[in-house]
Amino acid sequence: MVVYNYKIQIKMKYKSHLNRLTIGFRGASSFTFSNFLQDIMFYSTESNIKPKVLYLNAKIEKNRMIKENKSKRAIYRWVNNINGKTYVGSSVNLATRLYKYYSLKHLAKHKTTIHHALLKYGFENFSFEILEFIEKGINPVLREQYYLELLKPEYNILKKAGSLLGFKHGKATLEKFALREASEETRKNLSLAATGRILTDEDKNKIALKRKGIKLSDVTRAKLSLAAADLIGVKVIIININTNESLEFATLTEAGKSLGVSRTAVKNALISGRILKKQYKVNSAEITQ
Repeated sequence: MVVYNYKIQIKMKYKSHLNRLTIGFRGASSFTFSNFLQDIMFYSTESNIKPKVLYLNAKIEKNRMIKENKSKRAIYRWVNNINGKTYVGSSVNLATRLYKYYSLKHLAKHKTTIHHALLKYGFENFSFEILEFIEKGINPVLREQYYLELLKPEYNILKKAGSLLGFKHGKATLEKFALREASEETRKNLSLAATGRILTDEDKNKIALKRKGIKLSDVTRAKLSLAAADLIGVKVIIININTNESLEFATLTEAGKSLGVSRTAVKNALISGRILKKQYKVNSAEITQ
């Protein structure tokens, strides 16, 4: 492995005289000195950060980058050699992450600033740095946050590693969200996630203002009523139509156990009005009262 850790200081007025000078590195082909200057122009010296590994040209060194970093956990940085802007990220398998970066389909689909920049400028105008290899047991996100605060990379929209804080979706994406319909399984998962959540008065007021003016259909009201009943329980009265005797139960489950049927059977009988076991009528205690 060749690690490029060079600091070169050259007066720019001599640059034109050095265009024909070629420099060869072990394992790398020769190239003109002017191109080399462009490659190292934005080398990590601003914060005394020395990359563990530096790949000067992400296009030429693509295969080596992937091969050398299989299953490697690391903090990495993309450096735009044209404008000096950077992006810091972390990965528990750097080779896999690189495969995604080198996929044009992936770049076109994920329209973040770094994906857009890679498409716009091309990999040949980016260098790739491995800032730190992460040992097992250490959270890569915590180390990524360290470098985000230290280097303040311009291509990172999110200033907190591993979060979407500060990210704003585009208008087209928001319109897609508005038209998207959640599956029944997703709705149940969202409901379970919200169970037991305690809202402040401020949150309640905000929700009330957003829902002001919304008119619910009878079907929607019925569904909401049943959902509430599932969560907190509903009192029911079981009436024996043969003897006219009645018993009140605190929940559908208790009523079902008493009658020897399932909770679902009691709920269905309550909704449809059908008779259970040819003799039991189920009424809501609230309606009866």
